[in-house]
Amino acid sequence: MAIIDTATRERIEARFARGSVHPDDQTRITLFVQSVKAINSAVLARADLQHADVPSHKALRQQYFKEVELATLLGKATAWSANPLLYMEATNLNLELWNRTGAALYLQGLLADPELFYRYLALSHALLDVVRLWPFLPDDQSPDTPFLRALHQVETDSARESAVQSGMLATLEESIGQEQAAAIRKHERTQVETCFKALLDRLGA
Repeated sequence: MAIIDTATRERIEARFARGSVHPDDQTRITLFVQSVKAINSAVLARADLQHADVPSHKALRQQYFKEVELATLLGKATAWSANPLLYMEATNLNLELWNRTGAALYLQGLLADPELFYRYLALSHALLDVVRLWPFLPDDQSPDTPFLRALHQVETDSARESAVQSGMLATLEESIGQEQAAAIRKHERTQVETCFKALLDRLGA
């Protein structure tokens, strides 16, 4: 991930290599991931109401239920921090995520509009593909705590959904135009990467 500088990567890897994740960092990660899942589930619930006009309705409905399930799973496995200031910090970061990605837009418009649906799909793909903590863990570290097991399950499923969405984006690209589609994907990914980098900068603080 090009946006993650070497110093940040080494700091996070060292943090995770200690064998467990501190409750402060568990809380930061979970609240951010739950915000990601909240964006997807809110939009997908709206898409479900418009199922007659939205492409790939079955795949989107399956993803909706999975997003809700995984957000709950991670929350139950988290050792929550007792620091109230951390929750304020997380709220500000989650608001930044919603604002930067313009997620509220998809709760207002009709997803039957090809470009709007493509923009949402590009955003959802970026959220699933970029927000991954597992690459920072040592290769030989197994998910041997409730939090790590839940995080591993979340990210394994995210990779699966991301692959499905890649195929959907490729199918819809023709109706958008290759150049416009590429610009949309780049924009959405940049916004998500910026917020994810902000999360990483706070881990271990």
